[in-house]
Amino acid sequence: MPEPGPGEVRIQVDGCGVCGSNLPLWRGKPWFHYPIEHGAPGHEGWGRVDRVGPKVDSVRPGERVAFLSSRAYAEYDIASSNTLVRVPATIEIFPAEALGCAMNIFQRCDIEPEQTIAVVGIGFLGALLIQLAVAAGAQVI
Repeated sequence: MPEPGPGEVRIQVDGCGVCGSNLPLWRGKPWFHYPIEHGAPGHEGWGRVDRVGPKVDSVRPGERVAFLSSRAYAEYDIASSNTLVRVPATIEIFPAEALGCAMNIFQRCDIEPEQTIAVVGIGFLGALLIQLAVAAGAQVI
């Protein structure tokens, strides 16, 4: 059983999205090292906080969360507490993969008010990014 370190939580995983970036690994592409670590390459999962490590006061055991990690296809995973988003207890299945990607992209772009940004493609991910950018005060093309 993995143990959380400082700033980490252990999560009992309820589910994990399947990302397009998983496909080359499953196809056996030679740039990966096999066998892979248990639970890999699941990186955007959801579940219940099982244990918190030292220096974690943002969540408690039993809370439902979505998270970014690298082993979310396992029964239990470790995630940094700063990658967690609380999920209401009334939601059983959570589309963490798509929402996690949108939040990750948005955070990395550091969008500020009055910036002009362009979003190419208005699929599920593009639509989420447009809403986030507008909420941040940016003009979207």
